[in-house]
Amino acid sequence: MPPQSVLIVGASQGLGLALVKHYASLIPPSQVFATVRSSADDEKDKFPEGVRVIEKVDCSKEDVGERIVEGLQGVAVGLVVYVAGVLKPEKMGEANWKDQIMMYTICSIAPVFVVQSLLTSSSFSPEAKIILLTSEAGSVTLRTEGEGGGMYGHHGSKAAGNMIGHLLAYDLKESGIPIAMIHPGFLKTDMTKNAGMEEFYDKMGAVTPDEAAGPISEFVEKLDMDMSGKLWAPMGARGIGNAEEVLGKEVTKKPGPLELPW
Repeated sequence: MPPQSVLIVGASQGLGLALVKHYASLIPPSQVFATVRSSADDEKDKFPEGVRVIEKVDCSKEDVGERIVEGLQGVAVGLVVYVAGVLKPEKMGEANWKDQIMMYTICSIAPVFVVQSLLTSSSFSPEAKIILLTSEAGSVTLRTEGEGGGMYGHHGSKAAGNMIGHLLAYDLKESGIPIAMIHPGFLKTDMTKNAGMEEFYDKMGAVTPDEAAGPISEFVEKLDMDMSGKLWAPMGARGIGNAEEVLGKEVTKKPGPLELPW
């Protein structure tokens, strides 16, 4: 069964927007909360009628968790999906200090404060679950010499996000709240396109956010405490360029969800 209420953090575009639409088709839209950085009036036309938009939530700011709790207006949520992210390409000799700070802040610092604020304000329902979108980019094991270096802030911040989720799992255990980090697939979004990844779409079996939303929703239903604190690929090895080389050919044939190595 779908959760009774859903909070999507980072919902204005891409996978976040797709998940809002997906869940608004499964449960009453009034029980779907979507955070955006701008004002609600600027974004409301994107969402199905009835979705409750929490405006001016900036995941690079210290008050991110407090603003979300404020916007929930006392509602306890059954599912939190943290989708917010930023991707800035880098290579040796052109690493950017400010870009890296932004990536680490949004991908691995803000999630702690979002979860902390929700937990301490009793904003989780008894059946609550949490998903952090970190992607296979955060797996050290899946990085290879053939792939090479570069993309320091991208991979580093996602790896840090995986560690954060693993640690949060211990703190959430007593409350019975499972948390999982996921690789949603290689997504066809403006973010990956602007990072120069469009040329790999066909080769790596890239999917649209709408195509990824369904498998993520199915994974959420399976998520339990035994799966908590781990990195998962709901669609299996699809969209993981180094999966066959690192994990073996047999793994690439298995359906999801697939547990990925750190």
